[in-house]
Amino acid sequence: MNALWTPLRIRFGALTLPDAERSRMQRIGDTLSRFARDDGLRLLLITLGTVIVVRLVRYALYRVQRRLEKTRLAVRPGEAGRLTALFDVLNYLAVALVVAIGGMSALSVLGVNTGALLASAGVLGFAVGFGAQTMVKDLLNGLFLLAEGQYTIGDEITVSGVTGVVERVTLRTTTLRATNGDVHIVPSGDVRLVTNKSKGWSLVAIDAGIAYTTPVERALDVLEQYCAEIGSDEEIAEHLMEPPKVAGVTAFQDHQFVVRVTAKLRPGADSKPVERRMRRILRQVFEREQIETPVPVPLMAMPPSASAAPSPPAPSSADE
Repeated sequence: MNALWTPLRIRFGALTLPDAERSRMQRIGDTLSRFARDDGLRLLLITLGTVIVVRLVRYALYRVQRRLEKTRLAVRPGEAGRLTALFDVLNYLAVALVVAIGGMSALSVLGVNTGALLASAGVLGFAVGFGAQTMVKDLLNGLFLLAEGQYTIGDEITVSGVTGVVERVTLRTTTLRATNGDVHIVPSGDVRLVTNKSKGWSLVAIDAGIAYTTPVERALDVLEQYCAEIGSDEEIAEHLMEPPKVAGVTAFQDHQFVVRVTAKLRPGADSKPVERRMRRILRQVFEREQIETPVPVPLMAMPPSASAAPSPPAPSSADE
């Protein structure tokens, strides 16, 4: 019997494991089973909880943003861009905080000493912050820019020597689009003086140059008609906050006197198309009313002719 069993044992020996190997595999299986029942389940719950909390935070911020837009935009129409930029940053910070808490909880389940890890991270953060002072400065300045609402998305501003329309605002940078299509990225730490051309209402000023051959009273009467026309123009009237008016004569120059016309626009209105439309109508009114366009007259000093013969000197009494 043993003689028959021995060849079978040799033949199927590859399918049987030694006792030591079976014991090791059993220990691994028991360890994985305990991990799946205890730590694995906790890690799974932490992961699912983190994902759910992130979605809830994003939804809550979205609802708050929409409610603020409905209430504040009725009073301050230019707040949409500011709210969008501010809530983008809040969304980023809230998600980062939730993920960080979830990650620390998962490391704690795995047996990592989170206290020592936090202490090391604090020292590392201090060293990085000391070495990256410019980045920290950009982040802090960007936070104040968003909180104070110095400019919002869609505003036309001049900052750090460049002018453009704000396309994106983050804690670290502001992205501007110039009129020629160039994109300027300005670090928040470099923002010192901001000129906002779209903050609240805006003012369009048209300086009309009129030749001196036109009487002043005649010019003022024609410009009053011009104000009435631009006030009734469909492309301009919807942007006006109050009727246009003639400010009066503002300057006297070599070949013309200058009369200024102003138009106050509603908050959020784009002043560039309005200004171009006003200039077009001004030219049409001048042509219709035959207001002479001033033309500079150059004055040239003519030097004396070199070929002219010098006059003879007067005779003296000694010669006589």
